[in-house]
Amino acid sequence: MSTSLADLVHAAASGAPGTVRHAARLMSILSDAPHRLPEVFHAAQADPVSAERLSLPKLLVGITGAPGSGKSTLTDALVREYRRRQPDGRLGVVAVDPSSPFTGGAVLGDRVRMMRHATDPNVFVRSMASRGHLGGLALGVKGVIRVMGLVGCDVVLVETVGVGQSEVEVAGVADLVLIVLAPGLGDSIQLLKAGLMEIGDLFVVNKADRPDAARLHGELLAMLRTTREGDGGHHGADGVEDEAAGDLAPWLSRRPGTLIDPRTYLVSGEHGQGIGALVDDLESLTAEYGSRWQAQRLESIEQEVRDAVVEEASRRLRETLQAPGAGRLIAQDVLRGRVSVDEAATDLLTATARPST
Repeated sequence: MSTSLADLVHAAASGAPGTVRHAARLMSILSDAPHRLPEVFHAAQADPVSAERLSLPKLLVGITGAPGSGKSTLTDALVREYRRRQPDGRLGVVAVDPSSPFTGGAVLGDRVRMMRHATDPNVFVRSMASRGHLGGLALGVKGVIRVMGLVGCDVVLVETVGVGQSEVEVAGVADLVLIVLAPGLGDSIQLLKAGLMEIGDLFVVNKADRPDAARLHGELLAMLRTTREGDGGHHGADGVEDEAAGDLAPWLSRRPGTLIDPRTYLVSGEHGQGIGALVDDLESLTAEYGSRWQAQRLESIEQEVRDAVVEEASRRLRETLQAPGAGRLIAQDVLRGRVSVDEAATDLLTATARPST
C-alpha cells in the first residue's frame, strides 16, 4: 500500500519511529516535483503539530561564495560547533552541488566531507543537484527546507553551488546570507565584481592560517568602512571587536528586507579558529530576530505556492515547445514570418492548456 504525501507530512512531523525515512521520501518527492509543495502546506495545516512547525527553522543561513573558498569545510565546522552546544537540538544541512551540463549528474561531494555526522540522528544532511538551475540553488530547495522544519530542525544551513555572479537566489530564501571568502581567489576589486557583496549579511574570510588571509580581511573591512555603530559587531578570529571595522560603505547597496548591518569574521573552518565567535553571533541574532524570521516564513507560503504554480506551468510549456510536432511548427512559423513571437506565445499557451471537460 502506497503512502500518500499527506501521510508522509504527518509522519515526518510526529517524531515517531521512522521519521527520518518518511522525511527522506518527502524530500525526494519535492526535489523531483517542486510543484507539489502546496500539497505539503495543505496537509500540514490540517494537523496541529505539522502546522506549528511550518514556521521552523528558527534560523536559516545561506552559505555561498566562490568555488574553493571552503564553504563545505566551514559548514561542517558550524555543524560541529552547534552540536557541541546543543546536544539535544536538531540541525539540517541542504548542500546543492552543480550538475554536469552533459550527463546531468552531480558528485554530491558534501556527503563525503560530512561523513562524521552520518550516524548522528539529530543532523539531517540532504545533498541536491542543481540540475542546471541558475542562481545557486535547486528548484526543490524550498520544499526540502520545509521538510527540515517539519522534523524539528531549529537551524538549517543551505550551502549553495558556488557559481559566482549568478549566486544571488539564496538571498530570497535565507534569513542570513553568509559569504565565504578565501585568500588567493582575487583582489578587492574581484570581490565587487563577484556581485555577492550586496546580498551578504555575514562576511567570513576562511583559511585564516594562510599568509594573505589577514590582508584580505583588512581589504574587506576597508570596503565596508563608514560611520561606526556603537556595538559594531565585527570580529576577528579571537572574537574581539575589531577597532578598524566599520559598517557599510555608502556606495554599497543592500538587499531589501535585511535586518542587520554587515559583519566580518576571520576564521579557519579546518582548524576551528574563530568558529566559536561566529556561532556566538548567530545565536545572538537568532534570539533577537528569530520570531520575526519565523513570521516571515509563514507569510511566504503564498509566494511559494505561486512559485510552484509558475514552475509547473513553465514545465508544461517547455514540454510542448520541445515536442517534435507542435514545438517545431511554432518555431518555423516564427522564422518564416507567419506569426510574431507574441502570437506564437499565445498559440503555445493554447496548445499547452488542458482541454475542458
